[in-house]
Amino acid sequence: MKSSIIYEDIHVLVCEKPVGMLVQSDRSMDVDMVNELKNYLYEKQTEKREPYLGLVHRLDRPVGGVLVFAKTPVAAKSLSIQVQGGEQSGKNPTPKMEKKYYAVIEGDLSDKIGAVPEEIVNYLVKDARTNTSKITNATDKNGKKAILMYQVLAVAKDESGYPISLVEVTLKTGRHHQIRVQMAGNQMPLWGDTKYNEAFVERQKQNSGMRWANVGLYSHMLAFTHPTSKKRLEFERKPKDGIFKQFDL
Repeated sequence: MKSSIIYEDIHVLVCEKPVGMLVQSDRSMDVDMVNELKNYLYEKQTEKREPYLGLVHRLDRPVGGVLVFAKTPVAAKSLSIQVQGGEQSGKNPTPKMEKKYYAVIEGDLSDKIGAVPEEIVNYLVKDARTNTSKITNATDKNGKKAILMYQVLAVAKDESGYPISLVEVTLKTGRHHQIRVQMAGNQMPLWGDTKYNEAFVERQKQNSGMRWANVGLYSHMLAFTHPTSKKRLEFERKPKDGIFKQFDL
């Protein structure tokens, strides 16, 4: 786990989450980021007590990329405010936390390469029973507004010769499965997404080599204001494996 740490000080810890790893423990009892990082912090301490580690945002299990954790309650409060949209009042306003993702989309979107980023706005409702979300309408009292921007960067083909496109997604809100749901709902489903891409599931059944494919989504950039120094920090990592190998990143 130490090798995945990008930055650390007394208030925050920034790391790269491996694809397929849980952020927080669930009923599967599989290895998760929170417990692994707590073990790492525990071993560093001279006083052996449970270390504080605040979880302020998450990534889905099949998604890798950059995450920040809080090492103090002060940091947790500040980062949580930034995740929710920042603080605009007072003498020293704090901007919103920025998140950018690489996403691999099914199909050839070469006609959009070089175009300005496009905005997608939907209302999403979560189904806790199935751990999925779906697009609803603005009048649904349970619906939450979801906004993202996307820009097409490149096109390629997967190992089966199927056309795919690399896009950069900038999240404006943070909803459950937001990128996966919104892109699928706007006819741009993610490659490898077995929850929201029915066409991929069908191809997967016909091609045994695709059985263990991970969803083509990776959190490549995270920027936030440090809780105490107030410096703006930005961290980037690039995906190296899976479907992303088809692109020159």
